[in-house]
Amino acid sequence: MTTHVEPPQTIAELPEALKPMRERLLANLVMIAQIPAPTGDEGARVRFLLDRFAEAGLSDATADEAGNAVGRFIGKRRNRTILLVSHLDTVFPATQSHEVTVDSDRITGPGVGDNALGAAVVSLMPAVLEHLGIELQSDLILLGSTASLGRGNHAGIRFFLDHLPEDVDFAVCVEGMQLGRINYFSIGTARADVTCSVRPLPEPSRSYGSESALVVLNHVINRILSIATPTRPFTRIKMGKLRAGVYYDTEPDHAELGLEIVSHSDEKIEEICRQINDIAAEMSARHAVDARFDVFFSTRAGGISFSHPMVKSVLDVMEQLKIEPDQGHSPSELSELISRGIPAVTLGITYGGKSRRREPDYVLIDPILTGVAQLVGAIRAIDEGRCDEV
Repeated sequence: MTTHVEPPQTIAELPEALKPMRERLLANLVMIAQIPAPTGDEGARVRFLLDRFAEAGLSDATADEAGNAVGRFIGKRRNRTILLVSHLDTVFPATQSHEVTVDSDRITGPGVGDNALGAAVVSLMPAVLEHLGIELQSDLILLGSTASLGRGNHAGIRFFLDHLPEDVDFAVCVEGMQLGRINYFSIGTARADVTCSVRPLPEPSRSYGSESALVVLNHVINRILSIATPTRPFTRIKMGKLRAGVYYDTEPDHAELGLEIVSHSDEKIEEICRQINDIAAEMSARHAVDARFDVFFSTRAGGISFSHPMVKSVLDVMEQLKIEPDQGHSPSELSELISRGIPAVTLGITYGGKSRRREPDYVLIDPILTGVAQLVGAIRAIDEGRCDEV
Protein backbone atom coordinates (compact mmCIF):
# COMPACT_ATOMS: atom_id res chain seq x y z
CA MET A 1 0.00 0.00 0.00
CA THR A 2 1.08 3.56 -0.68
CA THR A 3 1.86 5.83 2.26
CA HIS A 4 -0.25 8.99 2.13
CA VAL A 5 1.32 12.42 2.44
CA GLU A 6 -0.26 15.80 2.83
CA PRO A 7 -1.16 17.13 -0.64
CA PRO A 8 1.64 19.53 -1.68
CA GLN A 9 0.59 23.17 -1.71
CA THR A 10 2.74 24.11 -4.71
CA ILE A 11 3.94 22.39 -7.88
CA ALA A 12 7.55 22.92 -6.80
CA GLU A 13 6.97 20.70 -3.74
CA LEU A 14 5.86 17.69 -5.80
CA PRO A 15 9.29 16.12 -6.57
CA GLU A 16 10.17 16.03 -2.86
CA ALA A 17 6.76 14.60 -1.99
CA LEU A 18 7.25 11.87 -4.61
CA LYS A 19 10.55 10.57 -3.19
CA PRO A 20 8.91 7.62 -1.37
CA MET A 21 7.62 6.46 -4.81
CA ARG A 22 11.10 6.47 -6.38
CA GLU A 23 12.08 2.84 -5.87
CA ARG A 24 8.68 1.58 -6.96
CA LEU A 25 8.86 3.64 -10.14
CA LEU A 26 12.34 2.34 -10.92
CA ALA A 27 11.33 -1.26 -10.21
CA ASN A 28 8.39 -0.96 -12.60
CA LEU A 29 10.62 0.57 -15.25
CA VAL A 30 13.11 -2.29 -15.00
CA MET A 31 10.40 -4.95 -15.09
CA ILE A 32 8.65 -3.43 -18.13
CA ALA A 33 11.91 -2.85 -20.00
CA GLN A 34 12.81 -6.53 -19.61
CA ILE A 35 9.59 -7.59 -21.36
CA PRO A 36 10.07 -7.76 -25.15
CA ALA A 37 7.32 -5.90 -27.00
CA PRO A 38 7.96 -5.61 -30.74
CA THR A 39 5.08 -4.04 -32.61
CA GLY A 40 2.25 -6.57 -32.82
CA ASP A 41 3.49 -8.65 -29.88
CA GLU A 42 2.89 -6.42 -26.84
CA GLY A 43 0.71 -8.90 -24.93
CA ALA A 44 3.09 -9.45 -21.98
CA ARG A 45 3.42 -5.72 -21.37
CA VAL A 46 -0.35 -5.33 -21.63
CA ARG A 47 -0.80 -7.95 -18.91
CA PHE A 48 1.77 -6.17 -16.74
CA LEU A 49 -0.14 -2.89 -16.96
CA LEU A 50 -3.47 -4.57 -16.33
CA ASP A 51 -2.06 -6.19 -13.19
CA ARG A 52 -0.99 -2.74 -11.93
CA PHE A 53 -4.40 -1.28 -12.81
CA ALA A 54 -6.17 -4.11 -10.97
CA GLU A 55 -3.96 -3.61 -7.89
CA ALA A 56 -5.03 0.04 -7.88
CA GLY A 57 -8.69 -0.96 -8.03
CA LEU A 58 -9.36 0.68 -11.39
CA SER A 59 -12.72 -0.09 -12.98
CA ASP A 60 -12.84 -1.58 -16.47
CA ALA A 61 -9.20 -2.72 -16.27
CA THR A 62 -9.12 -4.84 -19.37
CA ALA A 63 -7.61 -5.32 -22.81
CA ASP A 64 -9.76 -4.15 -25.70
CA GLU A 65 -10.07 -5.89 -29.07
CA ALA A 66 -6.95 -4.14 -30.38
CA GLY A 67 -4.96 -5.44 -27.40
CA ASN A 68 -4.66 -2.06 -25.64
CA ALA A 69 -4.39 -2.03 -21.85
CA VAL A 70 -7.21 0.17 -20.53
CA GLY A 71 -8.06 1.30 -16.99
CA ARG A 72 -10.31 4.04 -15.62
CA PHE A 73 -9.78 6.14 -12.50
CA ILE A 74 -13.26 7.38 -11.50
CA GLY A 75 -13.43 11.07 -10.58
CA LYS A 76 -15.69 12.56 -7.90
CA ARG A 77 -17.80 14.63 -10.30
CA ARG A 78 -16.93 12.95 -13.63
CA ASN A 79 -17.33 16.31 -15.36
CA ARG A 80 -14.39 15.73 -17.69
CA THR A 81 -12.60 12.79 -19.25
CA ILE A 82 -8.81 12.97 -19.35
CA LEU A 83 -6.80 10.42 -21.34
CA LEU A 84 -3.25 9.52 -20.29
CA VAL A 85 -1.58 7.36 -22.93
CA SER A 86 1.77 5.69 -23.48
CA HIS A 87 2.68 3.34 -26.31
CA LEU A 88 3.90 -0.11 -25.28
CA ASP A 89 5.71 -1.35 -28.38
CA THR A 90 9.40 -0.98 -29.17
CA VAL A 91 11.59 -1.25 -32.24
CA PHE A 92 13.58 -4.13 -30.74
CA PRO A 93 12.87 -7.75 -31.78
CA ALA A 94 11.95 -10.33 -29.15
CA THR A 95 15.11 -12.29 -30.05
CA GLN A 96 17.34 -9.45 -28.83
CA SER A 97 18.53 -9.47 -25.23
CA HIS A 98 16.43 -7.17 -23.04
CA GLU A 99 18.85 -7.16 -20.14
CA VAL A 100 18.64 -3.99 -18.05
CA THR A 101 21.46 -2.49 -15.99
CA VAL A 102 20.84 -0.16 -13.03
CA ASP A 103 23.71 2.17 -12.13
CA SER A 104 23.87 4.99 -9.63
CA ASP A 105 22.78 7.63 -12.10
CA ARG A 106 21.11 5.77 -14.98
CA ILE A 107 19.19 2.74 -16.20
CA THR A 108 20.46 1.15 -19.39
CA GLY A 109 18.74 -1.30 -21.72
CA PRO A 110 16.85 -1.60 -25.03
CA GLY A 111 13.90 0.78 -25.19
CA VAL A 112 14.11 2.03 -21.60
CA GLY A 113 13.29 5.55 -22.74
CA ASP A 114 11.13 4.64 -25.73
CA ASN A 115 8.91 3.76 -24.14
CA ALA A 116 9.32 1.56 -21.06
CA LEU A 117 9.58 4.60 -18.79
CA GLY A 118 6.40 6.14 -20.21
CA ALA A 119 4.54 2.87 -19.66
CA ALA A 120 5.92 2.54 -16.12
CA VAL A 121 4.67 6.01 -15.20
CA VAL A 122 1.21 5.38 -16.67
CA SER A 123 0.97 2.05 -14.84
CA LEU A 124 1.67 3.72 -11.48
CA MET A 125 -0.27 6.96 -11.90
CA PRO A 126 -3.15 5.79 -9.65
CA ALA A 127 -0.62 4.94 -6.91
CA VAL A 128 1.10 8.31 -7.43
CA LEU A 129 -2.17 10.22 -7.03
CA GLU A 130 -3.11 8.16 -3.98
CA HIS A 131 0.31 8.74 -2.42
CA LEU A 132 -0.05 12.50 -2.92
CA GLY A 133 -3.58 12.50 -1.54
CA ILE A 134 -4.95 13.99 -4.78
CA GLU A 135 -8.63 13.35 -5.53
CA LEU A 136 -9.64 14.13 -9.10
CA GLN A 137 -12.99 15.53 -10.09
CA SER A 138 -12.52 14.18 -13.62
CA ASP A 139 -12.38 10.63 -14.92
CA LEU A 140 -8.84 9.62 -15.84
CA ILE A 141 -8.49 6.93 -18.51
CA LEU A 142 -5.11 5.19 -18.55
CA LEU A 143 -4.14 3.62 -21.86
CA GLY A 144 -1.17 1.47 -22.83
CA SER A 145 -1.50 1.54 -26.59
CA THR A 146 -0.36 -1.17 -28.98
CA ALA A 147 0.77 -1.12 -32.63
CA SER A 148 2.08 2.41 -32.44
CA LEU A 149 5.46 2.29 -34.16
CA GLY A 150 6.44 1.57 -37.75
CA ARG A 151 3.88 -0.38 -39.72
CA GLY A 152 1.63 -0.35 -36.67
CA ASN A 153 0.86 3.28 -37.64
CA HIS A 154 -0.91 4.07 -34.32
CA ALA A 155 -3.51 1.33 -34.93
CA GLY A 156 -4.02 0.74 -31.20
CA ILE A 157 -4.99 4.25 -30.16
CA ARG A 158 -6.94 4.72 -33.39
CA PHE A 159 -9.08 1.67 -32.53
CA PHE A 160 -9.53 2.87 -28.95
CA LEU A 161 -10.70 6.34 -29.97
CA ASP A 162 -12.94 4.97 -32.72
CA HIS A 163 -14.77 2.70 -30.26
CA LEU A 164 -14.83 4.82 -27.09
CA PRO A 165 -18.52 5.56 -26.38
CA GLU A 166 -17.77 9.02 -24.98
CA ASP A 167 -15.76 12.12 -25.78
CA VAL A 168 -12.24 12.66 -24.49
CA ASP A 169 -11.93 16.25 -23.28
CA PHE A 170 -8.15 16.41 -22.94
CA ALA A 171 -5.23 14.05 -23.41
CA VAL A 172 -1.59 13.76 -22.42
CA CYS A 173 0.82 11.46 -24.26
CA VAL A 174 3.66 10.21 -22.05
CA GLU A 175 7.10 9.57 -23.55
CA GLY A 176 10.16 8.56 -21.58
CA MET A 177 12.39 11.21 -23.16
CA GLN A 178 13.26 14.04 -23.14
CA LEU A 179 12.30 16.04 -20.05
CA GLY A 180 11.19 19.44 -21.34
CA ARG A 181 9.56 18.00 -24.43
CA ILE A 182 6.19 19.62 -24.99
CA ASN A 183 4.59 18.80 -28.32
CA TYR A 184 1.20 20.31 -29.04
CA PHE A 185 1.21 20.19 -32.81
CA SER A 186 1.98 17.44 -35.28
CA ILE A 187 3.89 17.85 -38.50
CA GLY A 188 2.57 15.83 -41.43
CA THR A 189 4.63 12.67 -41.89
CA ALA A 190 4.77 9.80 -44.37
CA ARG A 191 7.21 6.91 -43.94
CA ALA A 192 7.70 4.56 -46.84
CA ASP A 193 9.84 1.86 -48.40
CA VAL A 194 10.96 1.82 -52.02
CA THR A 195 11.77 -1.76 -53.03
CA CYS A 196 13.39 -2.89 -56.25
CA SER A 197 13.49 -6.54 -57.35
CA VAL A 198 14.92 -7.91 -60.59
CA ARG A 199 12.27 -9.95 -62.38
CA PRO A 200 13.04 -13.69 -62.48
CA LEU A 201 13.78 -15.09 -65.91
CA PRO A 202 13.95 -18.69 -67.20
CA GLU A 203 17.67 -18.24 -67.78
CA PRO A 204 20.09 -16.72 -65.26
CA SER A 205 20.76 -13.75 -67.50
CA ARG A 206 19.43 -10.24 -67.42
CA SER A 207 17.92 -9.05 -70.66
CA TYR A 208 15.41 -6.40 -71.65
CA GLY A 209 17.60 -3.73 -70.10
CA SER A 210 17.40 -5.11 -66.56
CA GLU A 211 20.20 -4.11 -64.21
CA SER A 212 21.40 -4.71 -60.69
CA ALA A 213 18.64 -3.88 -58.23
CA LEU A 214 21.10 -1.60 -56.46
CA VAL A 215 21.88 0.31 -59.65
CA VAL A 216 18.19 0.82 -60.42
CA LEU A 217 17.55 1.94 -56.84
CA ASN A 218 20.34 4.45 -57.30
CA HIS A 219 18.44 5.84 -60.32
CA VAL A 220 15.38 6.12 -58.08
CA ILE A 221 17.36 7.96 -55.39
CA ASN A 222 18.72 10.44 -57.93
CA ARG A 223 15.23 11.15 -59.19
CA ILE A 224 13.91 11.64 -55.65
CA LEU A 225 16.74 14.07 -54.93
CA SER A 226 15.56 16.17 -57.89
CA ILE A 227 12.07 16.64 -56.40
CA ALA A 228 11.57 20.27 -55.38
CA THR A 229 10.84 20.74 -51.67
CA PRO A 230 9.69 24.22 -50.62
CA THR A 231 10.83 26.03 -47.50
CA ARG A 232 7.27 27.36 -47.09
CA PRO A 233 5.46 25.29 -46.20
CA PHE A 234 8.40 23.51 -44.62
CA THR A 235 8.90 20.23 -46.48
CA ARG A 236 11.72 17.71 -46.42
CA ILE A 237 12.50 14.24 -47.77
CA LYS A 238 14.80 12.24 -45.48
CA MET A 239 16.40 9.00 -46.66
CA GLY A 240 17.28 6.93 -43.63
CA LYS A 241 17.84 3.29 -44.66
CA LEU A 242 19.44 1.48 -47.58
CA ARG A 243 19.82 -2.27 -47.83
CA ALA A 244 21.10 -4.39 -50.74
CA GLY A 245 23.44 -7.23 -51.57
CA VAL A 246 25.33 -9.99 -49.78
CA TYR A 247 28.58 -10.60 -51.71
CA TYR A 248 31.10 -8.22 -53.25
CA ASP A 249 31.12 -10.05 -56.58
CA THR A 250 27.37 -10.66 -57.01
CA GLU A 251 24.93 -8.05 -58.25
CA PRO A 252 21.91 -7.95 -55.92
CA ASP A 253 18.47 -8.99 -57.14
CA HIS A 254 16.73 -6.96 -54.41
CA ALA A 255 17.33 -3.55 -52.85
CA GLU A 256 15.36 -1.41 -50.38
CA LEU A 257 15.29 2.27 -49.49
CA GLY A 258 13.55 3.61 -46.37
CA LEU A 259 12.54 7.26 -46.39
CA GLU A 260 10.42 9.81 -44.55
CA ILE A 261 8.59 12.83 -45.95
CA VAL A 262 7.69 15.60 -43.49
CA SER A 263 5.78 18.80 -44.17
CA HIS A 264 3.48 21.35 -42.62
CA SER A 265 1.20 20.67 -45.60
CA ASP A 266 -0.62 17.37 -46.00
CA GLU A 267 -1.26 18.26 -49.63
CA LYS A 268 2.48 18.62 -50.28
CA ILE A 269 3.16 15.20 -48.80
CA GLU A 270 0.47 13.67 -51.02
CA GLU A 271 1.99 15.40 -54.07
CA ILE A 272 5.49 14.08 -53.32
CA CYS A 273 4.12 10.57 -52.72
CA ARG A 274 2.49 10.66 -56.16
CA GLN A 275 5.78 11.76 -57.71
CA ILE A 276 7.78 8.98 -56.07
CA ASN A 277 5.14 6.43 -57.03
CA ASP A 278 5.44 7.60 -60.66
CA ILE A 279 9.23 7.35 -60.46
CA ALA A 280 8.97 3.74 -59.24
CA ALA A 281 6.55 2.87 -62.05
CA GLU A 282 8.86 4.42 -64.66
CA MET A 283 11.92 2.58 -63.32
CA SER A 284 9.97 -0.69 -63.47
CA ALA A 285 9.26 -0.15 -67.17
CA ARG A 286 12.70 1.13 -68.15
CA HIS A 287 14.81 -1.51 -66.39
CA ALA A 288 12.64 -4.66 -66.35
CA VAL A 289 12.43 -4.70 -62.58
CA ASP A 290 9.61 -4.54 -60.06
CA ALA A 291 9.98 -1.22 -58.24
CA ARG A 292 7.33 -0.42 -55.64
CA PHE A 293 6.59 2.52 -53.36
CA ASP A 294 4.88 1.51 -50.12
CA VAL A 295 3.68 4.14 -47.62
CA PHE A 296 3.15 2.30 -44.32
CA PHE A 297 3.00 5.14 -41.76
CA SER A 298 1.35 8.54 -41.95
CA THR A 299 0.27 11.38 -39.70
CA ARG A 300 -1.54 14.58 -40.59
CA ALA A 301 -0.46 18.11 -39.76
CA GLY A 302 -2.36 20.00 -37.06
CA GLY A 303 -2.55 20.77 -33.37
CA ILE A 304 -3.56 23.38 -30.84
CA SER A 305 -2.15 26.91 -30.80
CA PHE A 306 0.48 28.29 -28.47
CA SER A 307 -2.22 30.51 -26.99
CA HIS A 308 -4.42 27.56 -25.97
CA PRO A 309 -4.98 27.44 -22.18
CA MET A 310 -3.66 23.87 -22.07
CA VAL A 311 -0.31 24.91 -23.52
CA LYS A 312 -0.11 27.93 -21.22
CA SER A 313 -0.98 25.82 -18.17
CA VAL A 314 1.59 23.11 -18.93
CA LEU A 315 4.30 25.72 -19.58
CA ASP A 316 3.44 27.29 -16.22
CA VAL A 317 3.89 23.90 -14.53
CA MET A 318 7.25 23.46 -16.26
CA GLU A 319 8.37 26.92 -15.17
CA GLN A 320 7.55 26.18 -11.54
CA LEU A 321 9.60 22.97 -11.75
CA LYS A 322 12.45 24.81 -13.53
CA ILE A 323 12.10 22.63 -16.63
CA GLU A 324 13.35 24.22 -19.85
CA PRO A 325 10.64 23.62 -22.48
CA ASP A 326 11.45 22.21 -25.91
CA GLN A 327 8.49 23.07 -28.13
CA GLY A 328 9.27 20.89 -31.10
CA HIS A 329 7.49 18.05 -32.82
CA SER A 330 8.03 14.34 -33.33
CA PRO A 331 5.69 11.44 -34.10
CA SER A 332 3.55 10.18 -31.23
CA GLU A 333 -0.06 9.32 -30.42
CA LEU A 334 -0.60 13.08 -30.40
CA SER A 335 -1.37 13.10 -34.12
CA GLU A 336 -4.36 10.78 -33.68
CA LEU A 337 -5.74 12.94 -30.88
CA ILE A 338 -5.46 16.29 -32.61
CA SER A 339 -6.90 14.87 -35.82
CA ARG A 340 -10.08 14.35 -33.78
CA GLY A 341 -10.03 17.84 -32.31
CA ILE A 342 -8.92 16.69 -28.83
CA PRO A 343 -6.66 19.22 -27.06
CA ALA A 344 -3.52 17.26 -26.25
CA VAL A 345 0.19 17.52 -25.49
CA THR A 346 3.09 15.09 -25.41
CA LEU A 347 5.42 15.32 -22.39
CA GLY A 348 8.78 13.68 -21.65
CA ILE A 349 9.78 12.30 -18.23
CA THR A 350 13.59 12.40 -18.05
CA TYR A 351 16.78 12.90 -20.01
CA GLY A 352 18.45 10.04 -21.81
CA GLY A 353 19.69 8.70 -25.10
CA LYS A 354 18.67 6.27 -27.81
CA SER A 355 21.13 3.79 -29.23
CA ARG A 356 23.61 5.32 -31.66
CA ARG A 357 26.09 2.92 -33.18
CA ARG A 358 27.36 0.87 -30.23
CA GLU A 359 25.96 3.03 -27.41
CA PRO A 360 22.97 1.43 -25.63
CA ASP A 361 19.73 3.17 -24.66
CA TYR A 362 19.70 4.81 -21.23
CA VAL A 363 17.64 7.14 -19.03
CA LEU A 364 18.89 9.29 -16.16
CA ILE A 365 17.36 8.49 -12.78
CA ASP A 366 17.44 11.78 -10.86
CA PRO A 367 15.16 13.83 -13.20
CA ILE A 368 12.41 11.16 -13.23
CA LEU A 369 10.54 12.49 -10.19
CA THR A 370 10.55 15.99 -11.70
CA GLY A 371 9.08 14.52 -14.89
CA VAL A 372 6.37 12.71 -12.94
CA ALA A 373 5.65 15.90 -10.96
CA GLN A 374 5.21 17.73 -14.27
CA LEU A 375 2.67 15.13 -15.34
CA VAL A 376 0.76 15.41 -12.07
CA GLY A 377 0.75 19.18 -12.42
CA ALA A 378 -0.63 18.96 -15.96
CA ILE A 379 -3.40 16.54 -14.87
CA ARG A 380 -4.37 18.82 -11.98
CA ALA A 381 -4.47 21.86 -14.26
CA ILE A 382 -6.88 20.04 -16.58
CA ASP A 383 -8.93 18.71 -13.67
CA GLU A 384 -9.30 22.18 -12.14
CA GLY A 385 -10.55 23.68 -15.40
CA ARG A 386 -7.49 25.82 -16.11
CA CYS A 387 -7.13 24.28 -19.57
CA ASP A 388 -10.72 24.96 -20.64
CA GLU A 389 -11.23 27.38 -23.50
CA VAL A 390 -13.46 30.28 -22.49
